[in-house]
Amino acid sequence: MRSFFQTSNRFEIKKKLKTAKKKEKKEKKKKQEEEQEKKKLTQIQESQVGNETYLSNRLFCPWQQEVGCFVATSRLPVEINKKEVSIKEALNYKFNDQDIEEIVKEKERFRKAPPNYAMKKTQLLKEKAMAEDLGDQDKAKQIQDQLNELEERAEALDRQRTKNISAISYINQRNREWNIVESEKALVAESHSMKNQQMDPFTRRQCKPTIVSNSRDPAVQAAILAQLNAKYGSGVLPDAPKDMSKGQGKDKDVNSKSASDLSEDLFKVHDFDVKIDLQVPSSESKALAITSKAPPAKDGAPRRSLNLEDYKKRRGLI
Repeated sequence: MRSFFQTSNRFEIKKKLKTAKKKEKKEKKKKQEEEQEKKKLTQIQESQVGNETYLSNRLFCPWQQEVGCFVATSRLPVEINKKEVSIKEALNYKFNDQDIEEIVKEKERFRKAPPNYAMKKTQLLKEKAMAEDLGDQDKAKQIQDQLNELEERAEALDRQRTKNISAISYINQRNREWNIVESEKALVAESHSMKNQQMDPFTRRQCKPTIVSNSRDPAVQAAILAQLNAKYGSGVLPDAPKDMSKGQGKDKDVNSKSASDLSEDLFKVHDFDVKIDLQVPSSESKALAITSKAPPAKDGAPRRSLNLEDYKKRRGLI
């Protein structure tokens, strides 16, 4: 058994040595190849780069020959001219309705979700109605499937949008309910305090002033009534015309009746009607009468100025 294990160990050691030698050989080859490439690069750089000017024959002429060969073999100038013409045409091109429709279709084809769900839904509903009218059931089913997908996407977006708002809305609703309960409690407490409140002479109360009737001295009240009777209860003024006497004769009875009730309440003192519509004759007749009565004015004689009271008497206003 020992001899068997010893032989197996020898074979393993030999294999390891062989693999190690192979690795060393590969590494040496890689190093040699890298050194050769570096030498080639240095040779190329030395041939193309130097301390001389770039117009020297040794550096510039070989490069010029290589570029000339490339331009001669390729169709570079022709391609440049074509590209320039195509760029100018593209800049000056005017899009038609057909071009715009094609652009929109291509964009919709590569777009995952529509920009406006409501417009897309209305468009699909119109297409579905048209397909049903034409009797194309297959197209109507396809449009219905698109509508279902659109609604699912909209619901998912709505859920994602309201996910963070739901917590805030719940807090706001709770605060509103709490405010309502607290305000109701405050109103109940205020009503109880108003019922149990006693008279406090030092606090100012919100109240409106009221007129208290029949609180004056009876002598003063009698003097006021006498003045009112003398002013409003005595007939027509002495300077009033005869035409006014008939109209004011009717007012005597009204004033006498009102004067009898003045002693009961002071509010009735101010409760009376004054007739403002005076029965004044027409202006034309007055003008004719005045012109007929006026004496002829003498030449050079001074005119007498009328007083306001005389003017009113002549006009019949007094």
